Amino acid sequence: MKPVYKVSSHAPLSPRMDYNRTMKNTHLEHLEDTILNNGTAGGYEVVDFLKQFGDLLGGRKSSLSISTKWDGSPAIICGTDPVTGQFFVGTKSVFNKTNPKVCYDDVDIDRYYQAEILRTKLKACLKYLPQLNIKGIIQGDLLFTQGECRVGKIGRREYITFQPNALRYAVDANSVKGKQIISSQVGIVFHTVYKGDTIAGSTAVYNKAPQYNSTGDVWVASSDYSTVSNFDIRNFAKYTAIINRATGSLKRSSNFLNIIQNYGESKFIMAILFKQYFNQKIRAGLELANVRRVASDFAQFYSNKMDEEIAKKKSDKGKAKYKDIKRNGLAFIVKYQTDIYFTVASYLSIRTAKKMVIDQLNKVTDILTFVDGRPSQPEGYVVSYNGTALKFVDDDFRKANITVIKSWAK
Repeated sequence: MKPVYKVSSHAPLSPRMDYNRTMKNTHLEHLEDTILNNGTAGGYEVVDFLKQFGDLLGGRKSSLSISTKWDGSPAIICGTDPVTGQFFVGTKSVFNKTNPKVCYDDVDIDRYYQAEILRTKLKACLKYLPQLNIKGIIQGDLLFTQGECRVGKIGRREYITFQPNALRYAVDANSVKGKQIISSQVGIVFHTVYKGDTIAGSTAVYNKAPQYNSTGDVWVASSDYSTVSNFDIRNFAKYTAIINRATGSLKRSSNFLNIIQNYGESKFIMAILFKQYFNQKIRAGLELANVRRVASDFAQFYSNKMDEEIAKKKSDKGKAKYKDIKRNGLAFIVKYQTDIYFTVASYLSIRTAKKMVIDQLNKVTDILTFVDGRPSQPEGYVVSYNGTALKFVDDDFRKANITVIKSWAK
């Protein structure tokens, strides 16, 4: 566990603290959750990201690297094994600490994966992706395999559509992309490069997304976001004000954000519960706007969580233990109610700024997206800066994605 940094209350957000940059890209975090995951260090990180976006969308130079987040599935890890030199494919399970599922041939795929539809997809990747001459190890998301694209009309125009997960994508059938897609056996988008002497020892490198050209059989979608629509003067001023507001509340909650990293027990660490609370609200489509209401609702959420745990315990001793934890936790919430207020204020301000960023980035696109037949925003973006990558994902997608059953899990 990383050490908890002790800072004074209302500590200035200026010196940078270290955080872990060696993880594999098996899970990316939302921007706003960074303050709950990393405490004060996460606050520095978030402010840096938002200021960099202020530069980018204000027409100035920025060090951000932005990739479009396609709603592909499953994740595909592939490339050249650094040890054997053989081409391999697999899902994220190639990085399993025990029984890594690295597939060099169809026999490996049949041995490691049970769902027939997943086997078929991986075999298609194994057959066609070597055409790309991939050097090293990369990660992407599968968009379609043979037979999964459809042709239909939207309005008066003909489109090629495909749906790898929650979103359905539509591309003009008469465009270059449309013609490439309809003739391809596999569609995929790559977003991450790995470096290392072995597959197991490889780590993600967050910089530019890997670039490969499509072939006759493989359509490689671009995840690189290069064309930016800048804020107008009014929205730039609004965005700057939100960042300043977030910075101010982060200063007020700085010490508390570190305290909650270690307060609690096991799955009831307070920072984890705050994260669960926020994500439950977002995925349920409930509004997060009133800071005082959200802060007070958290106490009820905490109480309900502890009551559920108490009800699970069979022995009086077990019940008594969690009743004590509940009583102490509620006392903790009362003690730090002002700090919780500023934590919630920080979280909501960060989300407001993030929404402005996503809306601005969404203004540049040539591919339509739909959820359940209704027009929607794209999934979002992966943004890299100074060795760290975070995801900027649309709330509507988060709500839609939670209800999707993967085709190989049906």
